[in-house]
Amino acid sequence: MDVLERVPEQLLFQFNKDTDLKQWIVGCDKDIGGQSTAAFELTAEGKARFHGNISLSLPLKRKEFVRSGYAAIRSREAHHTLLGSNYWDTGIFRFLCLRVRGDRRRYMVNLQTDGVIKADLFQHRLFLRRPGQWENVLIGFRDFTLTHNGLVLPEQMQMMRESVRTIGFSVMDGQEGPFSLEIDSIKMINTDGTDGEVDVQPDGAAKITLTM
Repeated sequence: MDVLERVPEQLLFQFNKDTDLKQWIVGCDKDIGGQSTAAFELTAEGKARFHGNISLSLPLKRKEFVRSGYAAIRSREAHHTLLGSNYWDTGIFRFLCLRVRGDRRRYMVNLQTDGVIKADLFQHRLFLRRPGQWENVLIGFRDFTLTHNGLVLPEQMQMMRESVRTIGFSVMDGQEGPFSLEIDSIKMINTDGTDGEVDVQPDGAAKITLTM
């Protein structure tokens, strides 16, 4: 009988040098003719900073748009290899752990899986308890909501936990003005009482076992 040992955490991103930022893509409505701006840069403290200015002005030459005002960043997709695709398997962890410092804007955390529709994202609000201070934010993977172009889909489906392709952050809260979100690290973790979606007893009795 083999015992699958509990994995406490897995680091996805640690931001402390310029090369760490090259793994990410920045976008905003300026790309389609809007007036918002966005940047992803290293601070003097050696942390990543997603910042810019949101404008609600509609693109002048794109009459099909009825709203504007967004900015986003996301990790680049891992390259396909001869051994297959390199996805993140979140199934053995309960939480996404974000070490961040933000303002009072409304940010979303976005996960993209290996689904058929590229515009589908699993999203969750980034709730900051102490704006202006560093804090660790835990989000349960099962608490993300399936959306399409920012709208919650009426028919929800479970996330493909074993094939998460990208992670990102966005701001589209309908408010004009500057925004700033600093990011130190992004991890997948279990707490002392969790082992993936299994609740662990104090004596560790809830470890998963495989019978051979």
